[in-house]
Amino acid sequence: MYEALKKTLEERKISKAQLSRRADITQSDFYMMLAGKRPAFPGWRKRIAAVLDVTESDIFPENANK
Repeated sequence: MYEALKKTLEERKISKAQLSRRADITQSDFYMMLAGKRPAFPGWRKRIAAVLDVTESDIFPENANK
């Protein structure tokens, strides 16, 4: 789950902790989201995409129609 997001983080050399801070998401919530234990809420998806300067559908293709 969220493989496109993980790949983008690797490509940009941004840690998960850095992204969670920049997107104003607690680390525990962010890690739970990556593990599939918490949904990627629309506001989170928007902030994460903004931090990474990509579209939401680029990094969350599984949520493209939501």
